[in-house]
Amino acid sequence: MIKKLTYIILLVAVTISCKTEKKAEASVKAEEDVEEATTPEEQLAEIMEFWPGKFNNDKQIATAKEAGEDVWMLDGTGKDGWLQVESHYIKLNNPAIGENVLYVEEYRDHQPDSIYRQRIYTLSIDSTQTIRVKMWPFKDKKKYVGAWRNPEMLDSLTVEEISAYPDKCDLIVEKQGNVYNMNMNGKDCAFGNSVFNYQIKLTEDMFAYRDKITELDTGDVISTAANYAYHNLDRIE
Repeated sequence: MIKKLTYIILLVAVTISCKTEKKAEASVKAEEDVEEATTPEEQLAEIMEFWPGKFNNDKQIATAKEAGEDVWMLDGTGKDGWLQVESHYIKLNNPAIGENVLYVEEYRDHQPDSIYRQRIYTLSIDSTQTIRVKMWPFKDKKKYVGAWRNPEMLDSLTVEEISAYPDKCDLIVEKQGNVYNMNMNGKDCAFGNSVFNYQIKLTEDMFAYRDKITELDTGDVISTAANYAYHNLDRIE
């Protein structure tokens, strides 16, 4: 009887030990599977994985309205308040333009014809191992409107149809935790007495931005929305 009891206890102990080892192995494997992107090449690849998709800030707008805050509508009401924005980021295969290329189309108030921002973004790593985002506006601002519905429209897009902002207006990328921060460099993006500042935060599930125009000599704000607060757009696709 004692021998039988000892055998049962030993069997239970071995079983528990095996289960514990398997859990530990599974935990280690899970950690390996979510290895953090650390090199510029890994981070660039991760950005190109995170960014494509459809985003909007409907939740933020609903919260702002509940709090009685202004929402800047296309009809001009709520001027300088929050903007209701929907963003489409499409990854393009267009080696003639760049190795890492995104098509950007944004509109306001759920009205696809009210284009807020339309760009080509090219991402690259410079000689200092810094990731940079170059922005290219379209010369013909109507030809490709709605291309997010039919990305094949952009297969034949040429460099001659877009015009890059100068290098001083590139977004400089820095990763902090799980967030990619993309900022212009201080007051570099200036034309005449106007300084343009556009900033982005990107994660796997969220894209946020803010922008403003200020006077170079005084720093006074010429134009911004929601007092230069971040517009937080959740991924919806």
